[in-house]
Amino acid sequence: MEEKELISIGDTAEMLGVSITTLRRWDESGRFPATKSDGGHRMYSKTKVELYLHDLFAVAKDWCVNEIEIPSKFYCPNRAVFEARLMKMMDEFSKTEEYKDNFNFIVAIAGEIGNNSFDHNLGNWPDESGVFFGYDTNGRKVVLADRGIGILESLKRVRSNLITHESALTTAFTEVITGRAPEERGNGLKFVKKTVIDNSFGLVFQTGDAELIINKQEKGFHLRPSTENFHGCLFLLTF
Repeated sequence: MEEKELISIGDTAEMLGVSITTLRRWDESGRFPATKSDGGHRMYSKTKVELYLHDLFAVAKDWCVNEIEIPSKFYCPNRAVFEARLMKMMDEFSKTEEYKDNFNFIVAIAGEIGNNSFDHNLGNWPDESGVFFGYDTNGRKVVLADRGIGILESLKRVRSNLITHESALTTAFTEVITGRAPEERGNGLKFVKKTVIDNSFGLVFQTGDAELIINKQEKGFHLRPSTENFHGCLFLLTF
């Protein structure tokens, strides 16, 4: 019975969208351990593989915080790939009865977050460009992340007095910022906040060493130190 739940390293690599070499490295480091067959071959629990793929926030955090390789299905190296996947998500959500009244808001929020990453990191990516983009219709969540310069460095172009990541998040989500190029990140996030609150969604936004949270059914947000400190942004929308 147990053997029927195990799949080969090749099938696992295909499911995850990573190379066999990566899986061997993950096994050796203990990050994603394999089970050895009687013949010494690496085998993997299909259930564990599926659970890993469903834990979108953890996978995104692996990439943007720990700089660990992610499944290719979640990686958008450029805006064209991101927008194509955004349209695919819109199509899937539009065909789901329970989302017929609010799928446009979900897509609009995801589009704002993803496009901000490309707009405000153009020519300034610290290491790997592009964004993580994953969604789960059954799990009712959308996750986006980037390894860009983050909210603080982005807003300091027009608000040089900003010093902390918490103050940058507060500014981005509450204040109207003038200017043309950098201000869209701040003003766009106010649109995100309003849309989340109006639709009773939930939101988690991490950048630097700060985390902003909007709980479902609440009209305000909570700001607190993050357990991580990283450049870039990590975003979770629940609905």
